[in-house]
Amino acid sequence: MNAAFQNQSCDPFTPATEPCELGNYASYSINVTGVDDVVAGINFAKENNVRLVIKNTGHDFMGKSTGKGSLSLWTHYLNDSVIIPQFISDYYTGPAVKVGAGVIAGFLYKTVAEAGYRVVGGTCASTGIAGGYTAGGGHSLINGLYGMAADNVLEWEIVTAEGLHITATPNNEYSDLYWAASGGGGGVWGVVISMTTRIFPDAAVGGASLTYNASNVDADTFWKAIEEWYAYLPSYTDGLNGGNTVEFEVTGTAFAAISFTIPGGSTSDIDTLLAPYLAQLKTLGIEYSYSSHTSTSYYAHYDRDLGPLPYGPWPGDILFSNRLFPRSVSENVTTNSALVETIRNMTTYQDGYFWLGCMAVHVNSSTGHPDNAVLPAFRDVLGICTVIGYWNWTGPMADMWERKAYLVDEIVPAFEAVTPGSGSYLNEVDSWYKGNWKQEFYGSNYDRLLQVKNKYDPDHLFYAYTGVGSDYWSPDDSGRLCRT
Repeated sequence: MNAAFQNQSCDPFTPATEPCELGNYASYSINVTGVDDVVAGINFAKENNVRLVIKNTGHDFMGKSTGKGSLSLWTHYLNDSVIIPQFISDYYTGPAVKVGAGVIAGFLYKTVAEAGYRVVGGTCASTGIAGGYTAGGGHSLINGLYGMAADNVLEWEIVTAEGLHITATPNNEYSDLYWAASGGGGGVWGVVISMTTRIFPDAAVGGASLTYNASNVDADTFWKAIEEWYAYLPSYTDGLNGGNTVEFEVTGTAFAAISFTIPGGSTSDIDTLLAPYLAQLKTLGIEYSYSSHTSTSYYAHYDRDLGPLPYGPWPGDILFSNRLFPRSVSENVTTNSALVETIRNMTTYQDGYFWLGCMAVHVNSSTGHPDNAVLPAFRDVLGICTVIGYWNWTGPMADMWERKAYLVDEIVPAFEAVTPGSGSYLNEVDSWYKGNWKQEFYGSNYDRLLQVKNKYDPDHLFYAYTGVGSDYWSPDDSGRLCRT
């Protein structure tokens, strides 16, 4: 998924005159169709001292799902989904779905919708829902209603480093492994076979879109509108019945809110909710395009705004890194102004190469979920935001390395400076990140996570870059893992 890890070794854009080499891709792969395949792969890796990696869909920007010279356990074909009308446990009774490790979100959305339900899943519909997405926390258009994806997990079916096939729940003998796998990152605890998660009755969803640009105003006025937008977002996410989210993008000259998600909202509700911000745009003299609508179900809403399902529209040719923007920053005039000034400065690099994509949300923390390892900063977040730039597949690699270096050396530290005490979504950070990844990705959970890692994988068979315990290993120049 990350073009940097492909390294122009052999991609569709490599000149025909150049050799086609594996590069950072795995040297061997097992098409996993059941537990026995996983156990065989684990035993082979241990007996032959071969690096082992786990790959579901490959939607990973940190290189966790690949490794030079490695054996890959490819779980993409574990793709069964089973609706459980009445799941019963000590802490939850209600509908659920058991999801194979290879099921992508877009197909799961359809499966549960046909049964009258919705499920917490990613805004990229081609992401494997039972893999690193949920293990990393899992942000969604409906986090405001139901919490993070990891908050809704009922069971993990896992094969451990010892080859044990176990089920981890919040209250059985593997409750510590359940805790770690639910938010503590993917690829390091064991091989997920399936995940069972809560699902919820479907209903109508309100939506809208809003766009404007700086064509008829000066730059300061445009950025004043962006500043007012961030100040407005706390009231938006909590407005009406709460649980509202919005996906939006900001460039140096344009703004686009591509998906407002307002559960149960009518068009008049939506218009009323957004009226204060639209009035500010009018006062600033900014011309905008706005429309509101309703969909009969969450599936229909998602398909309209982020479809076509099952795969969605998102490209895989991007360079990016993530930061969580706390609510407190936008609720204060001074810190909100500093945040927007940082966004503005970011967009000046190479005539607007980078832009910002965000999802505004107030994560629902009152859903009664079991304790888990989700980064605590998600509980106070307002914006899950990502700096984005397109990857030039045919240009000189030196140019892309320069942009990548500017991202991690200049832009990321600048955003960290104006969002102190927050963190980053561990699934969406640039692989050259130079900060304190243990604190920024895992927060106060890291020491406990490492204890769980050492308990279930004492030899650190499962390695993932910036994963828990990853500093036990260090890749050498050839890509081999060496003990530190």
